[in-house]
Amino acid sequence: MQHRLRDVTILLARLVVGVTFVLHAYQKFVLNGISGVGAGFEQMGIPLPAAAAWFTALVELLGGLALILGVLMPVAGVLLAAVMLGALVTAHLGSGFFATDGGFEYVLVLAATSLALGFSGTKYTLQGLFQNRDAAPHRETVDA
Repeated sequence: MQHRLRDVTILLARLVVGVTFVLHAYQKFVLNGISGVGAGFEQMGIPLPAAAAWFTALVELLGGLALILGVLMPVAGVLLAAVMLGALVTAHLGSGFFATDGGFEYVLVLAATSLALGFSGTKYTLQGLFQNRDAAPHRETVDA
């Protein structure tokens, strides 16, 4: 029972964090536009702001989907954490800790959570589903 509860809570966390990243990507692609994100990155002094805007939006979209579906989770976790740590250093560090003051609290939590979820195992994931199916013993039919 305890293992099942742990697995379900990890699934819930993956879904919530994954949807959060997908919605942040939506914001960058649709609401603000990649050019708007790039302009904002340029004002913050981020090198190659247009490329950084694309990279950030794609990592948030694909990494968020990877968490939701449960595929390539270690890669997704590391990339999402890297993007959040980049945001911490370039946009939030100078504003202190608390998110209400523009601080790094939120992006730090997302970075740590992304890493933890990325390495949380494969229960209730597409990857786990395919691994379990491939690992299932094959029964051979014997003609009588």
